[in-house]
Amino acid sequence: MTHILSIAVLLAALTGCSWFGNEEQVARLENGSSTPTQMPPGLAEPAFVELMPIPQIEDPRGLVGTRYELRRPEPLSTRYGVDQIVIKKLDDVQWVFLDIPPSVVWPKVVQFWEANNLEVTQADPGTGMLVSRWLTARAGEPEAVFQSIREGNVFRNTRDIFLHQFKLRLEPGVRSGSTELYIEQRQVPADAPYRLDALEWEGQSSDLALEREVLKAMAYYLGENISQGTMSMMASNLTEGRTRLIPDRVKPELRYKLDFNRAWATVGDALETANITVNDINRSDATYFVHYTPSHVSKPGFFRRLLGSGDKAQAAQDLYEVRLEAESGEILVTVRQDGEYADGLSAERLLKVIKEYST
Repeated sequence: MTHILSIAVLLAALTGCSWFGNEEQVARLENGSSTPTQMPPGLAEPAFVELMPIPQIEDPRGLVGTRYELRRPEPLSTRYGVDQIVIKKLDDVQWVFLDIPPSVVWPKVVQFWEANNLEVTQADPGTGMLVSRWLTARAGEPEAVFQSIREGNVFRNTRDIFLHQFKLRLEPGVRSGSTELYIEQRQVPADAPYRLDALEWEGQSSDLALEREVLKAMAYYLGENISQGTMSMMASNLTEGRTRLIPDRVKPELRYKLDFNRAWATVGDALETANITVNDINRSDATYFVHYTPSHVSKPGFFRRLLGSGDKAQAAQDLYEVRLEAESGEILVTVRQDGEYADGLSAERLLKVIKEYST
């Protein structure tokens, strides 16, 4: 029996290569794709298609040929400590922010309008647009006006009656996989001699307080019902984010498709939420001066907060300049140090943190 086992092991060792293919097959794998088959003369030559094309390697960071130690991968999270549904405000612009994709939010928004007597006359999930018909309501405080619209029992021939129309705009959020909801409201006296179909939207609500009342009611409704999972396939096209990180060996960039005021506020809020110390601000030069290290912990644990790292750790951190500038219709964010572009990998890490915390 011992001799038989020895012979079996020897045969397995001699023929082991055939289990993984012969030397010619291994060579083809190492050398890449083989040349197309040549058909003999007189035979029809079919169109050969590369079934598994090998893409060209893009190396914007210049890491080809560099040996470095792989670290533990970063956690796959899309929450980053920001509330799931919040109402944001910047100057006179206000919106509902949701850490949820537009395709999931759209059906719930339609349900909210139907549940609150906001009868829809136009709906386009492909562009994220909803428009209500003209609705009657008594004059009064925003909460009473919206309640009057909900009840739908006001007639145009009574006194102190206004006509209201609402337009909702659903857009992909600044953060990947998030959504932003905007409301525009307009109103006219019920007895005014207007042709309602000839009125143009002005881009800003007639009553900002009433706009906020509707946004607040919608945020509460979505908070209670968003977990009941349905999604719109037509709204799934609303995926193009307004933030992109462009890696580069020398000058990595973070680009926002926002106006400057919104981008400036977004970067400042992201730095604060990520627990990155802002040492100084120069608005005229559009620059944040921040302390940051690659080992930065955005949300330190209990004992780390309790014991603290003291002035020594703070002194060990590096000072960076996070600078914003307008370019080609976008806001470009770069990282500098001592007036020069910072180390590419360090700058990219910092920009990545800002991107992940942007709302």
